Amino acid sequence: MDYQQKQSPAFSKSSDSKVSRKYIHDDVAFYVLSKLPIKSLKRFGCVRKSWSSLFDDSHFLTVFRNHFISRHNSDDDHHTFLLIYQRDHVDREYAEFHLLDSRIKLNLPPPFSDDDSFLSILGKTSVNGIFCIGQRGNTNKVRYVLWNPATEEFVNIPPSPDEVMSKHPLLGVFHKFHGFGYDQLRDDFKVIQYVSFDSSSCDGYDIDSPPPQGNVFSGEELYMNGACHWLVQGKIHDTIALMSFDLTHEVFFTTPIDERSELDYGHLAVLNGSIALIINHDNNNTFHISILGELGVKESWIKLFIYGPMPSIDWPLIGFGNKGYIFFRKIDDELVRVDLSTQIIEELGFKGEDYCCCKIGIYKESLLSIRGSNN
Repeated sequence: MDYQQKQSPAFSKSSDSKVSRKYIHDDVAFYVLSKLPIKSLKRFGCVRKSWSSLFDDSHFLTVFRNHFISRHNSDDDHHTFLLIYQRDHVDREYAEFHLLDSRIKLNLPPPFSDDDSFLSILGKTSVNGIFCIGQRGNTNKVRYVLWNPATEEFVNIPPSPDEVMSKHPLLGVFHKFHGFGYDQLRDDFKVIQYVSFDSSSCDGYDIDSPPPQGNVFSGEELYMNGACHWLVQGKIHDTIALMSFDLTHEVFFTTPIDERSELDYGHLAVLNGSIALIINHDNNNTFHISILGELGVKESWIKLFIYGPMPSIDWPLIGFGNKGYIFFRKIDDELVRVDLSTQIIEELGFKGEDYCCCKIGIYKESLLSIRGSNN
């Protein structure tokens, strides 16, 4: 009996301690949840009813946005790149490639020169530190080069089969870029083209012609985490969806979007490690930015930012850079960046006229060889 009496208080104290440890104070839970990825946060919504409606809480949304902006792409090996066409005093057009954060101008790889025309960064971003640069010539043939600016290594991508096989002289062959990315299983890069053969006309190419299976692509392609992604027009005219292509398994899948918009007013980007959809509603320069938490799950889209109206800004936006900056062209042609946290607009010191091709995105340095282990 004495033994039991001596142990009872200890048991009771231990039980109380265990009960207390099961309770998480609301302030602590609020702080922890605000730092979670959207996918995890959505799943935690089933734990408590109050957690399922956190994005309806304006204070929580503000804290979550601040953490979201600050936690990615702030390392020293992340840079914001700019590919821009300029025009000199004699109207000669030339291309320049800059790292905006360090104000460094880099030379383009030897297959291209500064005065080459129709250069483009494919896929909007570097992939494992590698850029895919494409150029369309006057004969509608496209050449692609993989380029690592950190090592100055470059590799010419072989021509597609239609460029080397014999064709009927009246058969027109036209190329349209659709994606660039990395196949982790094969340790290799892949370039996706849409190639059309047209016997009715060989004089030009309607770049708005639909790809296979009747899907209307916006041209808003991007690569992230082993897949290429595009905006596509839905069956209803003003609905859009995200179409993705897994580069390893070579399969397509879609993610519905709970927004109604024309493709011309939608833009895809990678924002701090997540797929972002930016819509210019009604073309009034009020921008809605939604983040995707999980591919294939319509409910995982979260609208994080609404900015505007911004009457001095031209649509479409140019892209996202390091530390969450969003880049636009002003109506006076000045290139600017907008801080998503403060909405402060800062000029870059570059002019980007309407005719001018501007590409801005994230570049992460890498010393790895383009050829990889497969050589």
